[in-house]
Amino acid sequence: MADVAALKVELISVASQTDNGFEAGGAAVDRIKVLSAALESANPTPDPAQQAEMLRGRWQLLYSSFGLERETTLARLSFNVLPKIGVRVNSVWQEVQPERALYDNIVECEEGPVIVEGRYAAQSGSRLGVEFYRAFSVLGMDHYDGAIDNGKIPSLHSDVTFLDRDFRLNRGGFGNLYVLQLIDRSPSVWSRDL
Repeated sequence: MADVAALKVELISVASQTDNGFEAGGAAVDRIKVLSAALESANPTPDPAQQAEMLRGRWQLLYSSFGLERETTLARLSFNVLPKIGVRVNSVWQEVQPERALYDNIVECEEGPVIVEGRYAAQSGSRLGVEFYRAFSVLGMDHYDGAIDNGKIPSLHSDVTFLDRDFRLNRGGFGNLYVLQLIDRSPSVWSRDL
């Protein structure tokens, strides 16, 4: 049996070398793939997509193979519903509220947050069906808000491939790996409610 704690510590360390995936490449990415596969094979939680209370909380994205960009636009962060205004990304979070079936992506930018609101439903023991329906951002005095037309984007899902009390690995519908660490199980205020 793999030493899950040691694998997690190393994965956190190696992910930090990629600047959370913003500077992904080379040996660090290869090592992340190996560590993630080892954790996935040692997943301690049966049917992780069904474990609502373990999914609940504010999760910090430590690494993504999605191709994150520090310099991007509101449009790219919002399925093209917000304007093409340039922003600089600091960090990415995910908030899951099972009691409301909410699955929100929060992008903290120097100019202000971008929140992409979504819903989820467990489709199997490991798969979450995800539908994002609204994106909004407040940049200084300017407020941007838009509905996401799901007819214009492919159906989305996320496979929870590892889940324990404070760590989660997801594989998105396009094969991207997401490494997340729980920061707060029960935030007093969720980002969408600010």
